[in-house]
Amino acid sequence: MKKTKEEQMSLAGTEEGEILTRLNERVERAIAAIQELRRERDALQKRLDDAEAKLRDHTAAGERQTSLEEEHERFKQERSEIRNRIETILSNLETLDE
Repeated sequence: MKKTKEEQMSLAGTEEGEILTRLNERVERAIAAIQELRRERDALQKRLDDAEAKLRDHTAAGERQTSLEEEHERFKQERSEIRNRIETILSNLETLDE
């Protein structure tokens, strides 16, 4: 039995409605996924910014430590030089006393 034109149109309308409903659901899921990905991106960007700030702080602290170590070594050398000069002067003074 052949379907009438009205029956075919209502069937087509139902199929189109289902297609549009499925399409709408997929679009809604895609929008939700995009929003979630954006939230994740923003959270990861904040973590990256925090990590880079910590790295800069550690780098600066490392540079300060290196500078202090170099200064400490220089002071040790100067102290050794001063000690040697004092010993030389004391030796010379002892020679004068004899």
